[in-house]
Amino acid sequence: MTTTHRHHRRIAASIGLAVLLAGTWAFAAPESAVQNGQRVFSERKCTVCHTLHGTGGKVGPDLSTVGATRDEAWLKTFLVDPKSVYPQTIMPPFRGTDEERDALATYLRSLH
Repeated sequence: MTTTHRHHRRIAASIGLAVLLAGTWAFAAPESAVQNGQRVFSERKCTVCHTLHGTGGKVGPDLSTVGATRDEAWLKTFLVDPKSVYPQTIMPPFRGTDEERDALATYLRSLH
């Protein structure tokens, strides 16, 4: 095998690895954020107060399509300080890490 041939094989392998890694990251990251948010939604028992796809509580609004009308920035603001958006709300502020809050907002945004 010539030096040029080996060089071309290394370049091809590097490009293939870069494409594989880029494709994996681009595919996995958004799905992971939504799944993490769904887990937070479940662990925090949000359906005690909120309906989601026909099941859950009636104290808070149905969240089945909240992502169609609210963006992530609005959702994050609301989760941190609900009374700043709706002074009469009885919803407590989200108590969790910033990462959990962001994942929850991503999940809620995905609901259409």
